[in-house]
Amino acid sequence: MLNKNELLGRVERSIEAGRTSAKTSQGRSQIDCITICTEGFAEPGYDDPKSGVIAFGNWNNVTRYDGHEFHVIDDAPGRVASLLEKLGVELDWSDEWTICEGCHKAVRTQANSYRWRPSYADDGCGSILCHECIKADPTDYLQSLEGDSRRCVTIDLNLEAAGYKLLAGDFENGLYGGQADRPELIAEALREQGVERFIFHLDSTGQFDLSFSVWVHESEFDLIDREEFESTPVSGVDPAVQMQKALADASAKMAATDGRIKVAKCDLDSGTARVRVVSVEDFVAGKALNF
Repeated sequence: MLNKNELLGRVERSIEAGRTSAKTSQGRSQIDCITICTEGFAEPGYDDPKSGVIAFGNWNNVTRYDGHEFHVIDDAPGRVASLLEKLGVELDWSDEWTICEGCHKAVRTQANSYRWRPSYADDGCGSILCHECIKADPTDYLQSLEGDSRRCVTIDLNLEAAGYKLLAGDFENGLYGGQADRPELIAEALREQGVERFIFHLDSTGQFDLSFSVWVHESEFDLIDREEFESTPVSGVDPAVQMQKALADASAKMAATDGRIKVAKCDLDSGTARVRVVSVEDFVAGKALNF
């Protein structure tokens, strides 16, 4: 059995061989963008591969559409993928994973189920920290979320130990009707009482809805008039009603639009939809919603 250094040597040679044999600049670019991770997974629920090596990349062969079907014009990415798999390397997709800046472990950045929640923090500048690194000292992470109604805690942390107290839970937002609680209205109600050190926590996610809670730092918890808070409206326009309006708008616009493949994007804030015609090539390539 190869040791890790020997394995990494073979991985490097396989990648270089694929790059050399690539027939297109796109194929070479995909191979050049392969990222190797040797520290394992930080993502909950994943076991490290026996080889100890994970590779992220775009493993699709390069194709060209002739108006009727797709033809492979460069199979180098797929051949590299096969070589790496034979070496025991675990393959994942580069548009779904990244590497933690702290421990250099693999972190998933795109959902793989309806109940998935991010197990990392993004500083907005491209720097990612996994939940393991954050748990070592969550102070900066939590303080960065205070007073923010657009972001929330998605990592399992002991908020009480970090100095926060649960103010209210069981808030819901979704498409099942009546799930219209809005973090920005909750934030406004707290600021009206002089509370700034509050954070939102994502409690659960489903296919069409989510639930969340709001926590207040113990230094400001006594400022809250609970009776006043509980009597303040914190629900907005029902997303289920807005979706019905948007779907009706989409249906009408699609009926009035010429083209074989039509794609609609619904806007729940306005209850309207945008519709456009897409090519078969863009549809298959997953570019249909890029508008």
